[in-house]
Amino acid sequence: METHYEVLGVAKDAPVSIIKQRFQQLIIEHHPDKRNNLPLSTSDQDYAHRILQAWAVLRNEEKRKLYDHELEVATQRQKVTINADVDLDDMEYDESNRIFSLICRCSGSYVISEEDLEQGNDVICCDNCSLRIRVLYDIIDDDDDE
Repeated sequence: METHYEVLGVAKDAPVSIIKQRFQQLIIEHHPDKRNNLPLSTSDQDYAHRILQAWAVLRNEEKRKLYDHELEVATQRQKVTINADVDLDDMEYDESNRIFSLICRCSGSYVISEEDLEQGNDVICCDNCSLRIRVLYDIIDDDDDE
């Protein structure tokens, strides 16, 4: 998957001023209104859209931090070997501590908190061995219950 940094051709640690300069260069090159009657291909339209999306995220400090965190999580997920996928319903729930747990085949345990799940962390390691599981769950919006 192409990142916003790759779309704009900037380093992940580039300051906003450099990102802005690169955005301006690219959007003039690829935006339909800036092409001076040159033919516009579908790929140019798509690229212009991706440029605008990347700029919308990377120019905003909070959005950029969240995006960088999501990129890091995705990168780590790709690097980690997952030994099994486990449905959250198959785990035991400790209501007082707000944690879910499951016994590993080595007699160790997998433990994950509600907070971890809410933050999108769904891969956990056994506390006794090197096995990892991915917890499968659906996010239920509390607003739907009203």
